[in-house]
Amino acid sequence: MKTTTVDVLVAGGGLTGLAAATFLSWLGVRTAVVERHSGTLIHPRARSINPRTAELLRQVGLASAVTDSGGYVSELPSVYLLRAVTLAGEELSRTEQRPPADAGGGAEVSPSGWGMIDQDRLEHVLRERAEELGADVRFGHRLVRLDQDETGVTAAVSTVDGERGIRAAYVVGADGNGSTVRSLLGIGRHGPGRIGHVASMVFDADLSGPMRGRHDPANGRFVASCHLTTPAEGTVLFPHGGDRRWVFNTPYFPERGEHIEDFGDERCVAAIRAATGVPDLPVSLVPQLDNGVRVLGYEVGALVADTYRAGRVFLVGDAAHVMPPTGAFGAGTGVQDAHNLAWKLAHVLSGRAGEALLDTYDAERRPVAEFTLGQALLLMNARGGAKVAAPAGHAPVPYDAAVFGYRYPGPFADGDGPVALEPAELTGQPGTRAPHLLLGSGSTLDRYGREYVLLTGTKVDTGLRSFVLEGAGQARHGITGTGALLVRPDGFVAWRKESGFTPEDLGDVLAALHCREPVTV
Repeated sequence: MKTTTVDVLVAGGGLTGLAAATFLSWLGVRTAVVERHSGTLIHPRARSINPRTAELLRQVGLASAVTDSGGYVSELPSVYLLRAVTLAGEELSRTEQRPPADAGGGAEVSPSGWGMIDQDRLEHVLRERAEELGADVRFGHRLVRLDQDETGVTAAVSTVDGERGIRAAYVVGADGNGSTVRSLLGIGRHGPGRIGHVASMVFDADLSGPMRGRHDPANGRFVASCHLTTPAEGTVLFPHGGDRRWVFNTPYFPERGEHIEDFGDERCVAAIRAATGVPDLPVSLVPQLDNGVRVLGYEVGALVADTYRAGRVFLVGDAAHVMPPTGAFGAGTGVQDAHNLAWKLAHVLSGRAGEALLDTYDAERRPVAEFTLGQALLLMNARGGAKVAAPAGHAPVPYDAAVFGYRYPGPFADGDGPVALEPAELTGQPGTRAPHLLLGSGSTLDRYGREYVLLTGTKVDTGLRSFVLEGAGQARHGITGTGALLVRPDGFVAWRKESGFTPEDLGDVLAALHCREPVTV
C-alpha cells in the first residue's frame, strides 16, 4: 500500500474539516484532508456564522470573503419567519427573523459582525483558502482504518483506485455525526439523544404565486424561512439564492419503517407540492453532490462525545457534538473547536510546547459543547418546538454571552466550567476571550494568532512578542501601568498580573501552560 506522510490528517471535508485544514495550513502545518463525498454539498445547511466565528476567519484572511459573499439577506427592512399549514394557505404567524440587533455588540465588542454566508459557499471559500495555503484536499477518499503507535498514526484510505496509506503525527476526526473516526476509536456519547430525522432536498421552482408578494428581495421583503405543517409538522422551506432556488426539509420516521431511500423523485415532488399548496407546481430537483444524489438524510440530535481525544486522534465539530439547529450554534462551535486544536497542534509539532498542551483541548472544548447544547435546547423550548428538555443545571443566558463569554479552565483561571459573561464583562479575566479594542483600522484581536503575546502597562523586554497598553487599554484589560497580561494564540487570556509584573514571573507561568516560549515565528 502506497503511503504518504503529513503532519496532520483531517478526516472530513465539510465545514469543520476545511476550517481545521485552513487554520493548520496558515500556521505552517503540513495538512491533508480526506472526504468520502465526491465534492462539497450544494446545500446551505447553516445560513450564517456568528461574530466570534467570523473573528477566527478574519484571522486567516477571509474577512472580505465572508462579508462580501452575497448570501442570506439580513439588512432588508422586512426579514420574516412564516408559519402556515401550506405556503399558499392561511398564514398562522409572521415574526422577524434576523440576528438580534445587538448580537456581537457592534464595534465596541468585536471587529466582526454576523457573517451572512450560506454553509455551501463558506465551504467553497475554505477549501480554496486551505489549498492556497498548501493543504492537500482529497474528495472521494474514505478513511477505513486507523493504527496508532508512539510516534504517529497510519490511516488506510479507500479510493476508486484502491487503498492508500497516510502517515500523520496526529489525526483530526471531522467526519460528522456518523463519524467513522469516533466509531474506530470506540468513543461513546452522552446527552438527551436523537430528536428526529430530516429529508433534505434542493429544488428550482417559481413560488411567486403562493408567496403572494411576501418574498420580494428587490423590493425589501425577504422570507428567511417558512415553517409548515404539511406534509408533516416540522417541514421547513427557505430560499437559496436567486429567485427560483429553494431548500426543502421535511421529517421522516424510521421508527415507522420509513427510510431516506424511500424519497424518490416522485415522492419528493409530491411533498414539495403539498407543502406549497400548489398541486400542479412545476418542480425541478437539483443534485446536491457531483454523483447526482438529490436527497440527503440528517439526524437531528443532542449529544456530546465522552472524550475528544484518544491518543493522537482528536474529534471536532459534529463528530464531537451534535446540536439542534435552534440558535445556529453548531457550525460556530465546530469551527471554534478546529481553531482551538490547530494552534495547539502547531505548537507541539514545532517544539514550542509539550505534549501535555494537547490534553487541554478536551478539557476546554467539551464543557463548552455541553454548555452550548444546553442553550440550544433551552431556545427550542422557549420557541415552543422542543421535544427534549435541556439537561439539569442549565439556565438561559443572553445570546452574546453564549457566543463570546464562555470561560476555559486553566492553572490561572477563576472558577470552573464555561461561565458565560456578557461581552462588556470581558475585561481580561484569565480563561476568557481577550477584549477587543479598536486599533487604527483594525483590532487588538488582530495581534493574536501564531504565538503568545504579552500585553504590558510599560515597555518590558521579555523575549516574547509584546505590546504596551495605554490608559484606556490597561483598564479594559484589568491591569495597571505595572501589570501584564499573557494572551494565547487563539486570543484567550492565559494569565494576568494586575500590577507589579517582572520578567521573572514568566518562567513559572509558561511552564504551567506547557509552553516552551519565548520563541517567535
